[in-house]
Amino acid sequence: MAPPSLAGRSLLEFLLTLLIGLAPVACGLLVLSLQVEREQEETSELSAVEAIYVIDRVIDTLHDAAGAVLSLAGQRCESALPTLRQQAFKQPNVRSLVLVRENRGYCSTLLGDFDAAVDPGTFFNQRLRLDLRNEITPDVPVLHYRIQEYPFGVIAISDARILQTELQGFKNAIVLVLQFGNDYIWATGNGSASQVPDHKENLQRTVSEKYGYTVHAGYPDGHTWQMITQAMASTAPSLLLVGIITSAVAYWGLFRQRRRPSSPTE
Repeated sequence: MAPPSLAGRSLLEFLLTLLIGLAPVACGLLVLSLQVEREQEETSELSAVEAIYVIDRVIDTLHDAAGAVLSLAGQRCESALPTLRQQAFKQPNVRSLVLVRENRGYCSTLLGDFDAAVDPGTFFNQRLRLDLRNEITPDVPVLHYRIQEYPFGVIAISDARILQTELQGFKNAIVLVLQFGNDYIWATGNGSASQVPDHKENLQRTVSEKYGYTVHAGYPDGHTWQMITQAMASTAPSLLLVGIITSAVAYWGLFRQRRRPSSPTE
C-alpha cells in the first residue's frame, strides 16, 4: 500500500495533468463559440445588405414604370389608357398603373376610368405603401409606389409576393422582415409588429438609402446555441485528442523525468 504522502502526490500530479490537458480543450471550445457567434453576426449583417439590394431593384422597376407614364397624368383616361396598359405590360413586376390628378386616382389599367381619393399621408416616406388588405385581392398584399408632381402623379402597384419571393432566396435559417411604416412583410407572411416571426438573435437593422424602408435580419431564439453545439460535436474528438496528447507530454515532462533515478557516482 502506498504511503499517504505518495498517494497524495500522485493524486495532485493526476489533477494537474488533467487541468493541463483540459486547457486546450476549453480554449478551443471558447474560440469555436466566439467564431460561430461572429459568423452569425456577419451573415445577418450581410443578408440585410443583400436584401436591400434585391428589394431596391424591385422598387426600381416600379419607379421606372411610373416615371415613364408621368407625362400622361392629366390627360383624359380614354386617350391615356392604351399607352398606360402597354407600359404596365412591359414590366412583369407591375400589376397596374394608376394616373392621379389632385390626389384623386382617375385612370387605372385594371379599372379603366374610375374615381378614388389618394391620401398622401398613407404613403410611407411619401412614396411607398404596403397594402395588406386591398379590395381587389384581399388575400394578397400589394405594394404601391407613388410619383408625384402635383397636381399630377402616378401610382405603380405590384403584387407584394414578389418581395416574398426575393426573401425566400436567402438561406441559413436567416429571418428577413421588410418594414414599410407600421406594416411588415416577410418570406411567409405579412402583418403588424406583433405578428413578425422571432428574429431577435444577432438582429441587424438596415435602412434603404433610396427608398427609406427598413430590413430587419436575425435568427430565431436558440439558433446560435444550436449552431454552437453542432460545431462542438464535430470538433470535440479532435480537441479531446489534443487534450490527451497535451496531458501525456505534460506528465512526462513534469513528473516522469523528475522520478527517473539518478546515475550512481564513482
